Amino acid sequence: MSGTDGHQGNVLAHTYVGKINRLILVMNRLERLHEGSSVKKTDFEIIDADKKNPTTLTLKPVPRVRDYNPAPAVYWSIAQLETIDRGEEPDQRIPSAVLGEIAEMAAPSKDDGYKAFWINGHTDPVHFDKDFHVKALSLAQKRAFAETPIVWHSGKAIGEVIGELKKVDDLDADNEVVLVPATGPDFIRCTFPEAMKSEIGKYLFKKVKVKGVLTYDSLSPHPKRVQILDDGISLYPASVSVVKFADLRGIFAGRKRQEVAWDL
Repeated sequence: MSGTDGHQGNVLAHTYVGKINRLILVMNRLERLHEGSSVKKTDFEIIDADKKNPTTLTLKPVPRVRDYNPAPAVYWSIAQLETIDRGEEPDQRIPSAVLGEIAEMAAPSKDDGYKAFWINGHTDPVHFDKDFHVKALSLAQKRAFAETPIVWHSGKAIGEVIGELKKVDDLDADNEVVLVPATGPDFIRCTFPEAMKSEIGKYLFKKVKVKGVLTYDSLSPHPKRVQILDDGISLYPASVSVVKFADLRGIFAGRKRQEVAWDL
């Protein structure tokens, strides 16, 4: 990754970390598709780094499960990125949601944190630039239409979402968490107000309802991101009412017991 002239050729630290995190997330997603697995099987070790412009990082894939060779999945994943870079259709196993994540990884910096970002492919470098971003986004939209031939509209709306709240390491900011709904997308990114920072921990790994500004894109009917409002999070359900035996009396509830004169 090369830096801009405004920072003397240096890459901003938060931009660099964010882009590397997104790259590793994409590689993990692609590996799961290649292996047909629901769990991550590969970690990446840093075996070399160099600050000279461009800033370079050398990563080595290492297995995190016994008797697993990550090389075929890594080779296939890089080949898919090269295919996208050529504007061609990648493997049909890659859904529109993952193509959307790949496009987001290549989205231009909003704060001039870097000038160029690329990886060394099998033959030529794969540049995650504006052209790559447009190609990946176009392929994502095309595949989304093939998956569900309905046109979804992008926009924002106030709403509520229910799911399990989790904290993951590959988000861009420390005021971000993810919501894992029971159905729909794998997760929804949530940003919470600074005022909620001290209390967000008590909701982690619990089923909650969040209320906020929901952001939708044209690839899915489900929200992509939620900007949680102040006091916009609560446990779900809020409380569990206990049904008593007396509640089961139905139409006779509240009536006095009738005395019966038994004939003996």
